[in-house]
This record gives sequence, structure tokens and C-alpha cells, in this order.
Amino acid sequence: MYKFFVSHKLTEGDITHLSDKDSVFAINSLKIKIEDILEIENYESIFHAIVTDIQKNSVEIEIKEKVREKERIENIGITIVQSLSNESKFNYFVEKSVEIGIDRIIPVESKYSLRTKNKALKDYGLWRKIVKDAKEQSRTQRETIIEKPIRLLDLQLEKNTNKVCLATENVDTINLKEYLGNIDIKKPFVIAIGPEKGWGEKDIQILKNLGFRFVKLEGNILRTETSGLVIGTILKYLRGEI
Repeated sequence: MYKFFVSHKLTEGDITHLSDKDSVFAINSLKIKIEDILEIENYESIFHAIVTDIQKNSVEIEIKEKVREKERIENIGITIVQSLSNESKFNYFVEKSVEIGIDRIIPVESKYSLRTKNKALKDYGLWRKIVKDAKEQSRTQRETIIEKPIRLLDLQLEKNTNKVCLATENVDTINLKEYLGNIDIKKPFVIAIGPEKGWGEKDIQILKNLGFRFVKLEGNILRTETSGLVIGTILKYLRGEI
């Protein structure tokens, strides 16, 4: 059964349409036909729908039944807490996070961030546009949530999550592979990535208080804008999402 995402609310009996791009893809690549059954997902629920009409670039569907409501864990599976870097690097990070399917980005100001949260706030509109464009280009079903920048000190996270922080500082660390072999991989993940100069002492204490486990990667030293992408991709593979 083919799956598609719509961003608006749905109820049983609704008549709606796939997006223009999804319609073209469904018609030309998937060769769907009238009366085919599709799985439709929005931010709250998952539905079964039947194809009721097909035009040149438009697929009309009727929502037949709600399969189930989505739990919070499905909405935010992987979060990256990313220290603010310069504009071009951070924009690259946002774009690639969407393409690989990261669920949420939280930009933070830490001791050695290259920008403060107030200076970075002016780019929030641009980040949202990057998210929208990257979602359309990569055909990801769900839109990555990007939050407004905050201070690391003000970071608040959901309970019952796996929290890992990539650290090169003089703190107790565990190899990422070893860590992943001893936890519930299906629980929500939060990945904290610091700036190129690393975390400050107060940053480390804040992360400890939040329950982060400090991890290290073997091999090459990665840049701040690619570290979270690598860990996020590993997690998505292990979770069966790639």
C-alpha cells in the first residue's frame, strides 16, 4: 500500500487531494488507479483512503477510515540540538537534516557558538523556507520541525528519551556503537552537537543535568554541520527508517 502525507486535518468521509507533486508521482511513477487504497498520514493520525478521481496532474481521494492516532514518539523520533554556526554552514545542516528525515532541529547558543540566539533569530524565516523547499525536493512525508534559537541553558526536553552528546572534551565518553548496543533503539533520540571549538565547561554541566550520555565516534573528525547528520543517519538505519 502506497503512503502519502497531507499537512491538514482529516476526518472520515473527507474528500481531498494529494499535493501536485505527489499526484504527478502517483500517476506517472506508481501508476495508481481509481479505487486503489492508499495510506494517508497527517501530523495526528494515519488513515486509509480510496482513490476516487484521477486527472492529468491531480489525484482525488476519499478518507475511508482512521487506522490509528499517532503517538508523540512517531512525531518526533530524532531531534538534533545544534549549536549555532555561521549562516552558510547552518543552512546546509538544516537542508540536509530535512533530506535524511530528521524530525526536529533545536538551534542553541552555547559558550563557543559563532552566533547568539538573538542574531540567529533573523534567519528563522529563511530556515523555515529551507525546510519547505528541501521537503518538496526530497519528497519526505513529514516536515522537519525547526524551533526558534534558544540558549542551551533554557533547553527543555521530553522525558523517556535517549540523549547523546558528541564530545571531544575531557569527559567520560562511550563509543557510539557500544552505546547503541545497550539501549532501546525505538525510543525517541536527542543528539547534541557542539560548535567547532567544542562545549564550554558550563555547557557540559548543563548537558549532564539534562541526562545526556557523552559519546565519541571512531575514525575521521567530522565538522559540526555533518556530525549530527552522520549520527542521525545511523539511527534511522538501525530503526528501520531508511
